[in-house]
Amino acid sequence: MIMYIRQELKRALLSKMGLITIASSILLVFIGMLEALIWINSGVISIVYTFLQGYNAGTASFIIIAFPIIACMPFANSYRIDIQSGFHHYIQYRMKKSRYMSIRLAVNALAGGVAVAIGPMIAFTFLMVLKLLLNVPMLRPERRLAPVQFFQSIGVSSPILMMIIMIGIMFCCGMIFATLGLGISAVIQNQYIALFIPFIYLIVSVIVLAKIHPAFNAMALFDVDIIDKSNIGQTFLYGIALIVVGMTLFFIGGTAKVEERFKE
Repeated sequence: MIMYIRQELKRALLSKMGLITIASSILLVFIGMLEALIWINSGVISIVYTFLQGYNAGTASFIIIAFPIIACMPFANSYRIDIQSGFHHYIQYRMKKSRYMSIRLAVNALAGGVAVAIGPMIAFTFLMVLKLLLNVPMLRPERRLAPVQFFQSIGVSSPILMMIIMIGIMFCCGMIFATLGLGISAVIQNQYIALFIPFIYLIVSVIVLAKIHPAFNAMALFDVDIIDKSNIGQTFLYGIALIVVGMTLFFIGGTAKVEERFKE
């Protein structure tokens, strides 16, 4: 079973689509940081400021909008593809269907988390090297950055730890939206529509649902600027709820329909 999980992770991340997704994640973060990198040695830019430009603050920061698509691209349609190709029959000879589906769910979530977080992770590593080479400060006291103030308000004072936590949040967010995408792909017949529905949900949550209640803003799952100390618990529960929705669609609502649709 361990070998199968490894093979599925390799299939998710090292396939053509997986590599395109990883490259997109890296590219989007570095595009967001580009302006700050140009001025990195000017005496007014810090490492954390540059990281935030790629994460959520830059005028060219696109990953903050594109992350639901990036999370779903590597593997969210994999179950549908396995059913359509008949590959699931071969796998189910070797293990129970419930185990096969559980592994598919876990691998998809991990692939989505890695896809979203790998760009910021590489950017973080690059910036740490840049700090050593150019002696760029981690923070500049004269710049009051909202995420820094948020972390300081909850007792996190290390800039490195702040960036690591943000990468961890992005990883978890990728897992959440990848799980939602997998569930939707088991219900919606068109794989491209299924891929974009989590993105559409993000936009609707920001424009419509957030006006009903701030806790319904799905952007808070990604962007620490939207979280405050009073609703961290609500944001956590929101993420759990979306995972439950994705799992329910996958295990109960959709898989039978997918199998029936492609039954020979």
